[in-house]
Amino acid sequence: MSQRRKSQPAIRPGTESRHTLGLLLLWGAASVGYFAPWIARPPASAALAWNAYDLYAIVRLLPEIESGTLTVNLQTLQLPLLGLAWMLPFLAARRSAWERYGAALLGCLLASMTLPPYPQILDAWRTPGWRVPFWWGIGAILCCLIVAGYSPRLEGQRAWWLLAGTELALLPAVATLVRLLPALSRLHAAAVTPGWGFWLCTAGLLGIGAGSLWEALREAR
Repeated sequence: MSQRRKSQPAIRPGTESRHTLGLLLLWGAASVGYFAPWIARPPASAALAWNAYDLYAIVRLLPEIESGTLTVNLQTLQLPLLGLAWMLPFLAARRSAWERYGAALLGCLLASMTLPPYPQILDAWRTPGWRVPFWWGIGAILCCLIVAGYSPRLEGQRAWWLLAGTELALLPAVATLVRLLPALSRLHAAAVTPGWGFWLCTAGLLGIGAGSLWEALREAR
């Protein structure tokens, strides 16, 4: 009886295909949300159409941050993008080899967007302020390539890796944005709230986390 149970797949092929498609759609929603406005102020203002990618470069100019009154790790705003880049090859783990490596190349492209610009990138590996995003970006690129090659061997652990990736990608960035909102409100002399891009990115990543947890628990049976 136990031997027959072990021989049965944890998730039937049709269900697995729909499940992976759902995770990919959530990944797409989270990616759109990352590059959509993360802050909003009623009435809507074009000057506040900053996404998470913009915030990392712009918010460091806030008076509170320049003076050291407010201490936040702005580099965590890049973690959702790095997480999305790293998770994509895992989402394609059960696809063909060319699909896996195509997903890895797209993940590498997304991760490379977090690297310092030229000419700072030339010595970013040892320069304070640029060192962390440089090594985070390089690490994510390497992970994308490694996962594409070894993902068939990581079949049983895919769900747990995705679940860990969503937590590491989302929670630090959310904490940083929450801490930045009061300073942004003072800067614009009006209440500033999380924008629709933030909510879409958050919902997408939470959906991937929930779907991965469901998959992990189902496969553990």
